[in-house]
Order: sequence, then C-alpha cells, then structure tokens
Amino acid sequence: MEMEEPARRSTAGTSVARAYEMARKELLTEFGADFFKAYIEPLRLVAEWNGSVLFRAGSRVAQDRLRQQVQHRLEARLRNHAPSAGPVEILLDQEFPEDVRSLVDARIEEAQAKVAQPAPSDHPLSYTFDTFCSDESNHRALTVAQMIAAGAGLAFPIVLIHSPPGGGKTHLLNAISHFAAHNTPDRKVLLMTGQEFLESFQSALHKKRDSSSFKDMVRAPDLLLIDDFQRICGKKATEEEAFDTMSELTRRGGQVVLAADHGAEGLAGLDEALRAKLKGATSCEIHEPTAALRRRIVEMRMKHYARVTPGFRVAPAALDMIAERMHVSGRELDGAVSQLVIEFKIAGGTEVTVEAAANALQGKLSDGIDRRITVQLVQKVVARYFNMTPQQLLERTRRHAIARPRQLAMYLATKMTHASLPDIGARFGGFDHTTIMYARDRIAELAETDIKLKQDIEMLMRLIRREP
Repeated sequence: MEMEEPARRSTAGTSVARAYEMARKELLTEFGADFFKAYIEPLRLVAEWNGSVLFRAGSRVAQDRLRQQVQHRLEARLRNHAPSAGPVEILLDQEFPEDVRSLVDARIEEAQAKVAQPAPSDHPLSYTFDTFCSDESNHRALTVAQMIAAGAGLAFPIVLIHSPPGGGKTHLLNAISHFAAHNTPDRKVLLMTGQEFLESFQSALHKKRDSSSFKDMVRAPDLLLIDDFQRICGKKATEEEAFDTMSELTRRGGQVVLAADHGAEGLAGLDEALRAKLKGATSCEIHEPTAALRRRIVEMRMKHYARVTPGFRVAPAALDMIAERMHVSGRELDGAVSQLVIEFKIAGGTEVTVEAAANALQGKLSDGIDRRITVQLVQKVVARYFNMTPQQLLERTRRHAIARPRQLAMYLATKMTHASLPDIGARFGGFDHTTIMYARDRIAELAETDIKLKQDIEMLMRLIRREP
C-alpha cells in the first residue's frame, strides 16, 4: 500500500501507556488469572504507528489467541481511558515495520531492566542462557540446548529434555528461543506449550472442522519447541498430529525440542508405537541440583529480587543454610527466596538473618522434612518406583528383581530416617541388623560405579521427600 506521507511513529504516548495499565487490570478480572498470566501479562506495548497502537506477542500461538479473544476487548478498554487511541495491532518481532524495529528492541531491553514494577520471577524475559545456573546435574542438557540455539545441533533432529517439575526445562526452551531470535533471525522459531498445542489443534479440528491452518502454523518453523509435552500424552488424535508434525518438520531439515516431566519410557498414556519412536530421540535428563548448584541458584534469585525490592539482602549464611537443607528444584528455591522477601518487609527492611530465614522457611528445611520420613514411607515409594507392592518388596527371596530394590530401600532407610539398624531390620520382616549394614554398604559401593543406580537413588530420595 502506497503512502503519500512518511510513516509516523512514536513510542506509545503517556496517555496510551497509562490507559493500557488500567486496561490490564480490567482484563485480569475479565479473563481470569490463568489466562491473563499465559497470554496478556507477556503482551508488550511497543509504539503508536500511523494511528495504530502496536503490541508485541511472544509467540505465534499467543498472537492467534490474543487476536481472537482479547484484541477487540483491549481496543474498547483503551478507548475508555484514552479516547484518542487508535486500533490495536498484535504483532510478532519479525512483523514490525522497519521504522519501528528500534522501538521493539528498546521495549525488550526496557522490560528486562525494568525495576519499578517487579515482573514475576518466572517471566520468560529472564529465561536466558546467562541466567541458567549449571553443574554436572544439567550440563548435558545445557550444552545440547546451546548447540541447537546456535544452529550447530543439526545432528539432533528431535531432542527430549526431561526432569521432574521445576528442574529448568522451561528456562532452557525459552533460552533457546531467545538466543535464536537474536542471533539467527532468519530461522523461524515457534515456542509453545503442550497445552497450547492441544487446545489449538482441538479448536481447529472441532470448531472449524479444518486443521490445515494449524498444521501450516506448527510445521512452518525451522525449530519447534514444545514445553510440557506430557500434556499431549493420552490424547490420541493430538499425539498423532504431534508426531506427524515432527516427522514432516525433521524430514525437511528442521528440529524439534520437547520438554517433559519424564523420559520416553515414563510418559503415561503415550501410544506405545509413538513411544518407540520417541525413544530414538536424543534424550537429556536434568537431575536434582547439587548443594553447590542450589547455592548459586538462590544467590541469583536473591539478586533478582534485590533489583525489584530496593534494599533486599540476605545473610550469606542464610543462603548457605537454604542450599544445604532444601533438597528441592530450582523453582522451589525461588519460592523460598520470595518468602524471604516477605520476611525482609515484615522486619522493616533489615537484612534477613539465619534465624529469620529458618523461621520463615520452617517445615521446608530438610531437618523438618526428614523427621516425617518413616521406614514404611521409604518402602512404599521404593515399591511403587519398581512397580511392585510393599508386600512384594518384603518377600524373603533372592530373586534379583526383588532383592536389589529391597537392598536399596534398606539403604535409603538408613540415610533418610532416624530409625536404628535393628528397628529397620524388624520393619523389613525381621532381618538382623548386620543384613541392613550389608545392604547399606553394598548399595553405597555399587553407586560409585553404577551411574544408573546412582540416578535411581537420587530420584528416590527426591520422591520420598516430596511424598505427602
């Protein structure tokens, strides 16, 4: 379309910016917290251009959902507060006119540096490789993610990153997307959640009776990132569409990165034929963070909260205590630090001491948790982990399929409960305390060289601590 005069652009005027802040509060009430957090909260006001108000959406899926459900309501609410506001346009980074590109970049930087109004601790803008804390528990996943982001991981057409919730999968997928968008802008990248894939596909299928537009969207990118892939499992038609999408995308040289709470073998509800295909993917497991990594995570989260809460500070010894006594995921560590922000404000802005931190986090520290762990709880979790009943675990048999899990349960009982060796032996059906000692020492010895056994131990300890 030809224009008779140069395009007019400006950063969004003060009146429009204020109107948007008021409109956001109204949209939160109208659409509810879950929808707001997923789609409206990340929406960025960029500029007024040629009479329109331009907004930036973070993904194609978010853009489609916002255009369908939010755009007309946003326009109406903006005009209620700023009658001169023009029509709303919701665009992706690459869709902005060249004249506005510098404003888009400025808005991204402004959002990253903004301290006047704290962004949520898990906001995607903070999910970069620079803010990802790493050690041997997640180094492999990080390395593969960096290779993919840089375009150097073409040998991995499909990658599955898995860990229990809160292990850093979402962080890595957002970091890949962020890095690729800024360093390889010619690549088409689409980041979505399994829930978004499911809802978008079913909406296209059932409401429009035509899934072609959805297929065009998810098969167009060079790099497709799907978080919370387990949300798709058990939905047969959606599963098949997801795997057809992967096949088509990788056939023409694209890549797919999935994140899930389990590896291929543990994805409940997944069709067995599709499970077999997924087993051929490159798999990267993220393990429970070590104490050293937990220390770096709480340090980084403290610095984050210090930027948005002036004066916030925590005694180093208190951070050491959290890292040593909270055997939890990064997400839960973030929750612990946010709890200390509350303690900081209650205390009138003084440094959070060890005593104050212990008081704020009572019940979350491992000493409090370990007192609730019993031998019976260990037996129940270990039996479930190995797909047997507690009664089968206690059978007096030398069959390896039962004897080894039983030894592992004995080992964990000595490490995680306050029961004496004779008491543990009695609760395993009357074994002598020397049998418990043998099991403890044998498992410890094997774990030094058997990587799979060591991983089983770490996973079981995590599951036991999280058992209600």
